Amino acid sequence: MAKTILVVDDDSDTLTLIGLTLQRRGFEVIKAQSGQQAINLLAHDRPDLVILDVMMPQMDGYEVCREIKADPRTADLPVIMLTAKAQTQSQLEGFRVGAIDYITKPVHPQDLVARIQTVLERTQSRRQTGGAQVIAVSGARGGVGASTLAVNLAAALATGHRTILVDLELSGTAAIQLGLTPAHGLADLMSYDIDPIDRANVDAAVTPHASGLHLLAAADSPIDPARALAILNHLLAMYEVCVIDLGWGMGQTVRAIAPRANHLLLATDADRASVTQASRLQHMLIEAGASAESIQLIWINRNGTPAETALASLQAGLGRAPAASIGPASEAMFAAMEAGQPLVLARPTDAVAVQLADLSATLLPVV
Repeated sequence: MAKTILVVDDDSDTLTLIGLTLQRRGFEVIKAQSGQQAINLLAHDRPDLVILDVMMPQMDGYEVCREIKADPRTADLPVIMLTAKAQTQSQLEGFRVGAIDYITKPVHPQDLVARIQTVLERTQSRRQTGGAQVIAVSGARGGVGASTLAVNLAAALATGHRTILVDLELSGTAAIQLGLTPAHGLADLMSYDIDPIDRANVDAAVTPHASGLHLLAAADSPIDPARALAILNHLLAMYEVCVIDLGWGMGQTVRAIAPRANHLLLATDADRASVTQASRLQHMLIEAGASAESIQLIWINRNGTPAETALASLQAGLGRAPAASIGPASEAMFAAMEAGQPLVLARPTDAVAVQLADLSATLLPVV
């Protein structure tokens, strides 16, 4: 059965051109010349995808996309922004309101069709698998063990799911902890304009690990939010699980990624400085759009603090008990790190490795 596409643009010539392009490729096309007309059509028509202009009078594309995503009947409908607004901030806003792709005009018809087909394939894959999962790990401050947590969780999850670990921490250590020396990574994807980044570009930047885990290695310079979201959209079509090491602190890219996480793990120790920073970060994550339910506190017990003392401190400072406790660090963990191996793979029976494996199982059980 032919796929149906709703094209929304206030310019009649653009509507005609896009409509003819898509019909020649076998798509059925519905047209709307305003945002409100598109919303009215969606009340009784169910297309497979929406192509949406941004610059329209009365109701711009961002507002249309927000309404589509706010309605339970159309929330899972994929939306592609097609617009002349090429600024990074405009692209970021498109991803923020729920667009799955952002294409700038002018675009070659062949490229447009290729992007549409990619999105349709991605959407079909998500529906068949129940949707890819995003597990983001953020540290209350540097040195609490968030990166080690992310690496070991990703390694544990990779035993039962197709998993990618994305190291967004500036000059992050995930590759070192995995014993890898990547020739490619996020830096490759920062050399492109956002629009040319496609699935092939992302796949070429990934480094495989012997365990079956895949790594998108850290860059030495910050990645902008719009680019990070565009890359994430491709990864969600390629993998069942995306584990993201956000590093520590609250930059614009963390603000953009946080609302997309199914599970947002906030790693902290129980000392006063860590708890204070964790409290601030928790509030900022929620302000950025992350749901309170998605945030899970993970106590990294680095120094063997008595559980009763630590839990009282965490409860008082953060208003919640930790979802899991990891540690205290064992000699096996330090040995595994020195050897460039995740503890869950090097010493799976170690007490800390068991804690990490148990946490991964609560996040995403193997089926």
